[in-house]
Amino acid sequence: MMACFGINLFGKNGFSEPKDMQLSPEDTIMNLRSHIDRQEKRERYLDHKIGQIAKEAKDKLATGDKRSAVQLMKKRKLYQNEQVKISNVKMTLETQAISLESAATTAEAFQAMSAGTNTMKKIRADIGVDQVDDMMMDIQEEMQMADEVNTAIGQSIDPTMGAVDDDDLMKELEEMEQMDLESEFNHAEAGRTNSASMPQVPSSGLSRKDEEDYRKLQAELAM
Repeated sequence: MMACFGINLFGKNGFSEPKDMQLSPEDTIMNLRSHIDRQEKRERYLDHKIGQIAKEAKDKLATGDKRSAVQLMKKRKLYQNEQVKISNVKMTLETQAISLESAATTAEAFQAMSAGTNTMKKIRADIGVDQVDDMMMDIQEEMQMADEVNTAIGQSIDPTMGAVDDDDLMKELEEMEQMDLESEFNHAEAGRTNSASMPQVPSSGLSRKDEEDYRKLQAELAM
């Protein structure tokens, strides 16, 4: 009767079967952290009880009630053993939480990399190699046309330049230079002739200042 009651209440093995709940990694981590907090609260309660029992045991021993003091120490030992179990449970929960956080981070990184790969595939499918080659050829053609336009705009529009030969212009320039040379030569010859035709005045008849003025006049006439 009792066994049957236990089976109906707690399940086939006497324990309630956990429900199969699908939690997200974030919810599972929060659940683990919540259980860790509960264990820490329980641990703090046991610390308080252990200290309280130790004080009571000392008081009993001080009054000579050794039996009660020993019973209290046994009770204190039970709490200490429970405290060790809680510490082990906390370590297990912490290990699970850390492992789950690492796994969740790895999964998120994998999803990000997978999304990046799919995006790159889509871009490559939208922009093929042939399309890139055609675009580069179009760019080269447009640049060549732009260069031709700039060259055409930079051409001279002087109507006289097309009718005059460069050789004729050079010959004209050389004739002008020759005429300038002949003019300078004739001017120099005339200066020397004028200087030679002027009478030489003896230096003894002029003062030094007059002689210097006379030489300056000859130089000016020779120019």
